Amino acid sequence: MTHYSGKPKKKSEKQIPKGMPKRMDNPNSDYQRKTDYKLGKQTVMYFTKEDFAKLQRACLVHLQHAAKGSDAEYRWERNYVMMMLGVNLGCRTNTILEITPRDFAGGYFRVREHKTGKITQTELRDNIYRLLTDYTEKYGFTRDEFIFRAHRKSGNKPLSRTTAWSFVIQLSEECGITYNVGAYSLRKSFARWLYDENHDIFRVMRVMGHSDPIITARYICLEEEEVMKVRASIEYGFDRFQ
Repeated sequence: MTHYSGKPKKKSEKQIPKGMPKRMDNPNSDYQRKTDYKLGKQTVMYFTKEDFAKLQRACLVHLQHAAKGSDAEYRWERNYVMMMLGVNLGCRTNTILEITPRDFAGGYFRVREHKTGKITQTELRDNIYRLLTDYTEKYGFTRDEFIFRAHRKSGNKPLSRTTAWSFVIQLSEECGITYNVGAYSLRKSFARWLYDENHDIFRVMRVMGHSDPIITARYICLEEEEVMKVRASIEYGFDRFQ
């Protein structure tokens, strides 16, 4: 039989892995972000179509200014193709970054999602398939090579998620976009634009692989926007003293 000693049990603290920054809002959490500038409370937004057009234009201008055959030309073309895949396929960032020509051979896109392990498959529209094939043929990628790399002559290693986020943030700042964005905004844009076309939350839920429409509503920022509208409409107490 266990006897109570009268002393409260000491709560064990979770060990933070070396070299990993703490979550500022919950220092004892064992989940650690790879970047310390996010406080765990910021939600990245989707891009409006107008703002995404600005990103496209800025990216293409950089591409046109780059010297032919240079590493800069490759990096800006890589960035453009990566953005276009993000808003047209709606896959997670790591899944996009690890695409090889085998994944879209014959115009059929089929990959296993990096996070969930679920299979994503679809028939590609002509424009996106042509964009991919032109890009891979131009840089001579073989069937099983990663097509998004840090530099043109990098080894067969995919671009890091951190680099992809930095690129999207920097280009967004260049275009004057002030709301919180990141590489994940591309996937969110895919989902939000799909919803704006038909206002069918259940259809978006199925396409995104979510388990509940409430999750989808939060994901595409419907809940945040509704709260903002409600708060903006509140004005209590002024009518009595005017």
